[in-house]
Amino acid sequence: MRQAVRSKALVSAWFDFQPLAVKGVAEQLQQAVRAAAPELAESVKWGNLVYLLDGLVVLAIAPFKAHVNLQVFNGAQLPPGSLPLEGTGRGPRHLRCKLNQPVDLVQVEMLVSASVALAQRQALERPPRMRGDDTTGA
Repeated sequence: MRQAVRSKALVSAWFDFQPLAVKGVAEQLQQAVRAAAPELAESVKWGNLVYLLDGLVVLAIAPFKAHVNLQVFNGAQLPPGSLPLEGTGRGPRHLRCKLNQPVDLVQVEMLVSASVALAQRQALERPPRMRGDDTTGA
């Protein structure tokens, strides 16, 4: 499939454009996300490395000058206090990873697993037309 090859090239190029300190943290986050949820597709959107489940954006790695955020798009729906997420509002939360500190890979994998499990449950609850598995041909 041509799209998959293009996405891999975009992801690789995305890492090439990151400063070294950011690249190191982003690569650690990428490895943790891949380990926890290999079923997620990777792509580059809005200048970030995003992870999709059946076309729905679930997570993103967002680089900044002094840190890298792991954005959790359904973070507000995760149990409060169970994971150290920052942010307010109805949707996204983020885990801030400072460039001069090691990434807690176990914590990231737990966060990713919880977010993906929630996204999978929500995908099953959506009507078939919204899931993309409508077989009626209408």
